[in-house]
Amino acid sequence: MLLVALVGCGGAQKPAPEAPKPPPPKPAPVVETADLSPVAAPAGLFVLGRVKRPTALVDTLAHWAGVPLGLRDLLPFGAKDLDAVLAWDAPVELAVAVAPNGRRSSVEAGLSIGLTSTQQALAAAHGQGYELKRLAPEIYGVLGIPHAACAIAPAIGSALARLVCTHRASELEDLLPYMTRGLPNAPLGERELELELELRVEPLRQRFASEIGSARLFAGFLVRELQLDAPRFDTAVSDTAYALADELVAVVHDVNVVRLEASVDEQKRELDADLSVSFGDHKSWSASMLAEHGKHRGAAPEKFFAQPADADSAAFYYPHDPAIYDRISAGLVELADAYLEQGKVGKVTRQRVTRVLETYFRWDGAGVNASGTDAVEPAKKGDPRVSSDWMLLRVDNAPPTLKGVLPDLAAILSDRQLRAAAARTLKIEDKELATARLVPLSGPGVPAGTKALLIKIPSDIGPLLGRSFGLGGKSEGSEPRERAIAVVMTGTSAVVASAANLKILGARLGQALAGKSPALATRGDLGPLKTVQANWAGFATLRALLSSSAAQSHGDPNELASGLPHHGQVPMFLDFDVEPQTGANARWHLSVPAALFEDLPGLAPLLGAALMGGHAAQSP
Repeated sequence: MLLVALVGCGGAQKPAPEAPKPPPPKPAPVVETADLSPVAAPAGLFVLGRVKRPTALVDTLAHWAGVPLGLRDLLPFGAKDLDAVLAWDAPVELAVAVAPNGRRSSVEAGLSIGLTSTQQALAAAHGQGYELKRLAPEIYGVLGIPHAACAIAPAIGSALARLVCTHRASELEDLLPYMTRGLPNAPLGERELELELELRVEPLRQRFASEIGSARLFAGFLVRELQLDAPRFDTAVSDTAYALADELVAVVHDVNVVRLEASVDEQKRELDADLSVSFGDHKSWSASMLAEHGKHRGAAPEKFFAQPADADSAAFYYPHDPAIYDRISAGLVELADAYLEQGKVGKVTRQRVTRVLETYFRWDGAGVNASGTDAVEPAKKGDPRVSSDWMLLRVDNAPPTLKGVLPDLAAILSDRQLRAAAARTLKIEDKELATARLVPLSGPGVPAGTKALLIKIPSDIGPLLGRSFGLGGKSEGSEPRERAIAVVMTGTSAVVASAANLKILGARLGQALAGKSPALATRGDLGPLKTVQANWAGFATLRALLSSSAAQSHGDPNELASGLPHHGQVPMFLDFDVEPQTGANARWHLSVPAALFEDLPGLAPLLGAALMGGHAAQSP
């Protein structure tokens, strides 16, 4: 019993202690991420712009031009660390919108550049010395950029992040969400290496409705500035100003979208650009005029390819109904006649001015033209050779009054009363005005008895006109330039020719009438013009641009072109067309071959001289 008791007492155990409870789990850290949900376009968005692949676009054009630099090479040495941050092939984008009420500006705009990542961009910005300010999860403002408010933010689309800049912080607040979460996926065009720009007019119509409606009020201010206390002239000025105001309002209501697109075709080796306008209505004269042109289109006529083979530019035009210009013609005739009447110009001269204006507006537009330059032997031995430009225009269905235009112009420019009125208006002396006289014109193929109008024009006509408005001073030592013009009627058609001197005018006019000189049909570089269907189309070359008066002031165009790889003779093609049935869309098209870019580096000295000349002109 004792053993049992002892065993029983020894077997009694204390209860086991309870196991300690594990500590409650710590809450997971909150990771803030940027909101990348899609954002709709602002209600007032009216401009969208995009360069799809800026690096490829710039590098392709640079390669065509033979320039050994790409877009990346343009980074300054101090910013080379940005090379790894910029998403070079991501689109560069633009957005412009009507600002919400209460903003300082009525319009706000933003520019967006693709980045490789938010963190790399923030590190690069910090390394460049910019202060960063957190605006939202993963979105940081970049402070210290002059005249701009910028932010780095994650984005949708081909770039993981974007740098978005606007003019003001309020604009950045409005546009940043759309430019990082909406615009990158917004459809604009389907071309590769494309530049796209789209203007939508409806938001502007809504936002600036009151300003548009006030166009006639502004016209009234203009009328008061132009009136001369001559009842007939003042009435004509008033009618013209209010008609222009009404036309402006009508155009704004007619136009829906204006688009600019440009792309590089690496296989065809050409740059293509299109400017198009779509119309919702045709209540304005401008929209109606374009619709009228759309009714008349076709291929290049044979007479286009019969133009001189050495032309630097040429074009063909299909006809339109001249009646569409009746209102403009009547308004300008009344305005001109009323002005001349109050200036005491005689009735005969006023009638001549009326005939010239009416002849111009009765032209139905059908015809072809060509222009170029010819080398001229120096007047004195040892003087440099110069070039003389010429122009030929073949007119179908010429107005009968075209034959008398040159005598009318000669009499108009010689009328003493008219010259006195013009000198008073322009605040210049009579001797600074153009003079004109009819002279005999001869040459192989030129009909006997043909006369040319020889006009002497002050070469400093730009400063002359500027001086009439109180700008600039009188230029000294300039010689007047001559222009010779001739008209030869052939039945219902006519040939109009002009040149810088009578010798070249006679030679070119005679060749055109005889039709025996080499023609554009012999050129193999005008292929696109053999298949185009348009209201008008043509080509131009760098030589044509070099023949302009501004370019000639820096040297002879033939000499400038001779040093270029292709001598400035590569044609770029232009055409215009309108949707024939409705006139709802008008399009201007430009095509530039890669070979033209090869000539551009050779014009760098000319561009530098022009810039230096402009700087010198602005210096006191």
